Amino acid sequence: MSTIDRQLYALAALYQSCNAISRIAWEGQYNETDFKPLIKSILDVNSDDPLVIYRESLLLRSGFDFLKKQVVDDIFTRSSETRRYISSIKDLVKRIDTSSAINKKFRERIDKLSETEHEKTFDDVVLEIGQLYKDTFSKVEPRIVISGDNQYLQEDLNAARIRTALMAGIRSVYLWKSCNGSDLKFFLYKRRYVKRIREIIEAMRN
Repeated sequence: MSTIDRQLYALAALYQSCNAISRIAWEGQYNETDFKPLIKSILDVNSDDPLVIYRESLLLRSGFDFLKKQVVDDIFTRSSETRRYISSIKDLVKRIDTSSAINKKFRERIDKLSETEHEKTFDDVVLEIGQLYKDTFSKVEPRIVISGDNQYLQEDLNAARIRTALMAGIRSVYLWKSCNGSDLKFFLYKRRYVKRIREIIEAMRN
């Protein structure tokens, strides 16, 4: 069960990240509370245990709700855009793995940001992570294309928030894989995963 929980917490973070991207891109809606566990996962590079990184589980409530909506609930409520982002992030992770130079640059700069995070405002941290994504992972082709309303996409802070969510999505995929998560395993044991998703959400409500 702990292995399933670890995989599901990482997946919930991935879905929370991708849902945040869509909400910012199309509606300009941004929830700082939803971003807190995402940013923590980016800065906490010394752990690969999702239950440790996302230990404030209630902060992933929206991610678990969205995960349930996308994989359990009525097919007509599911988002093809979110599926595209998730698939693109998983593909990007595979390409990142082959670039040691990008991984080295990322690690050096994220270590520095982790050391000075407490001296910065929340938005300043988001702006720095957004720039880090732009300088590293966005260089890997093909780039992830974000759909949305230009009035929101063209705002610098919104663009940084979207890149930060993409970075958090990348981190969550690495965590999911480190816990032996895979699309095939989720397909084969979907009943077991769905049962646990419902249990976790119910526990969060109580």
